[in-house]
Amino acid sequence: MTIIQPNKNNNKTNLIISASVVILVVSAVWSIFIYNRVVNLRHENQRQEVLFRQVEVANAELKNNFYGMTDADGFESALDSQRLILEKNPKYLKLTLN
Repeated sequence: MTIIQPNKNNNKTNLIISASVVILVVSAVWSIFIYNRVVNLRHENQRQEVLFRQVEVANAELKNNFYGMTDADGFESALDSQRLILEKNPKYLKLTLN
């Protein structure tokens, strides 16, 4: 008499299939989290680029104002408006050491 045992080697196969399914599900969930992180980083990068452009414009405006204030023509007009006299040969203080 022959005894048929169809489930004798099935335990190892079930274990391998179960492990493969678990790894597949974990990989799928992990890839979704990674994709979400990449999308968030792209949006943050775009926001930072817009902020960077605004800072560049503000910096250019500040430089323009600074160069306008330190312009030689601006100093001469300020001297004229305050009735100051431009000294041609200034005498500087000299420190003498004994």
